[in-house]
Amino acid sequence: MARLFITLYGILFITGALFVLGLVWLPEMALKGTIRDYYERSMFGVFGLVEDRLSSQPQSEWPQTVKQLKGHFKSGLALLDYDQLPLDDGDLAALELGKFVFTDDDDLTRFYKRIPDSDRYLMLAMGKTREQREVEEVEGIVQLIGELFMQRDREEWPQILQALRKRFQMPLELLPLDDPSLPADRLADIEAGKVVVLGLKESRETYYARVHDSELVFRAGPYEAPFVLRNFNTILLILFALLVALAVYLWVRPVWRELSRFDQGVTRLGAGDLNTRLIVSNGAALKPLAETFNGMARRIQKLIQSHRELTGAVSHELRTPIARLRFRIDMLEDPLGEEDRKRHIIAMRKDILELEELVSESLSYSRLDRERPELLMDTVYLKDWLQALLIETEDDYNGVKPELVTEGFDSQLQVSVDSKLMGRAVKNLLRNGQRHARQRLIVSADCRQGQAIILVEDDGSGVPEQERHRIFEPFARLDTARDRESGGVGLGLAIVRQVARWHGGQAWVEEAASGGARFMISWPLSHD
Repeated sequence: MARLFITLYGILFITGALFVLGLVWLPEMALKGTIRDYYERSMFGVFGLVEDRLSSQPQSEWPQTVKQLKGHFKSGLALLDYDQLPLDDGDLAALELGKFVFTDDDDLTRFYKRIPDSDRYLMLAMGKTREQREVEEVEGIVQLIGELFMQRDREEWPQILQALRKRFQMPLELLPLDDPSLPADRLADIEAGKVVVLGLKESRETYYARVHDSELVFRAGPYEAPFVLRNFNTILLILFALLVALAVYLWVRPVWRELSRFDQGVTRLGAGDLNTRLIVSNGAALKPLAETFNGMARRIQKLIQSHRELTGAVSHELRTPIARLRFRIDMLEDPLGEEDRKRHIIAMRKDILELEELVSESLSYSRLDRERPELLMDTVYLKDWLQALLIETEDDYNGVKPELVTEGFDSQLQVSVDSKLMGRAVKNLLRNGQRHARQRLIVSADCRQGQAIILVEDDGSGVPEQERHRIFEPFARLDTARDRESGGVGLGLAIVRQVARWHGGQAWVEEAASGGARFMISWPLSHD
């Protein structure tokens, strides 16, 4: 879960950082040309009107004329020499080619243009906000156009208006104050000489301004900004949405691929392929889940395999006592003497006891092999615990009586143990030892390297070295005296090994000094 969260958070963080960086450089890189074209289109007519006024005069009068025209532009109009231009080499080169150059600072946007066929330059300043620029530009244009119309005869106005339309590249009209197409709700502002701009939010501006104190109204527009400028905020939102979608896709794709593997693995496992395992890379987000699945698959495989082995082994072990019972029953159906009849009945009872022991041991082993029981750990003195266990079991078995040998052993040694389970394991060792011991069965304890050890040693025939590991398997039978004729169902030692494992230890057998078998169980002194 933490890996998934960190991965997703990292991807979204990088996406957000890229978007913020895009806000810094995208307008500069992607919109610079568009903004330049927009400014050139909108400012071409303004500079053209000023240049027309200057071109009709000698250059010596230009400073005075510009000073007069400056009043039409609130933020400023200036005539500059080359060495007065606050521009870098690139902008200066663009000016020499007859292009517009604009700069932005905290308060104003300044536009520069070289006056054709001269070494002088015009600088027109406008407000920083778009609305300020539009209003100031229109106010200056209206003043210049008004003066242009007033200097010509009325018959020439249509030709002048047509020429201005081509220069400004937008619809231009001169309308009477009572024209019904004028905005009625803003007519009072128009009559008062204010510049009225409509459609600013839609980036489709239409400008209205009264020409001096005449009965005419100058209307310019609608003038549409380029598509990119009109929809820049929407484009940014779409780009951000696409970036987030891409980031989520990059995160989801490997997770989805892993989930697809999981689906295929679960399907195969459900179809009975118990060898199914999920293989994912170390950096995979769902690696913990894959490991959990693989562990589950291993446990299921082991459980089913154990179940099959146990079922097969139990079925095999049941055949012998059942066959004997069937034989005894058949014998009882024939005429027998009283002594033979009693002998068969005693043998049948023995077979029934064997069956009961087999079923009981099989259920116990199946329960221990299937699931880890909840250990109820007690802290006990090991010597006292062994003594009590021997006293408890002294009447349970026939044969050689076990003796406890604890010489040199610390009687105050305390161990942590599940008394019920460990007692069951030790009893199984005692039962096994009593079946094979000839004269002596010794029980002792030891402590080595933080491990508690219980030893059960008999003086029987012993266990061959090559068979010492297999003897702890369920229903293991050895080709020695330790076979079925010695009794037992072959599950006692398997239970001993399982109990040792549950305690975090192990069980094994080695040769005793007497030549018999020494069985040992070890586990940590303290249980975590």
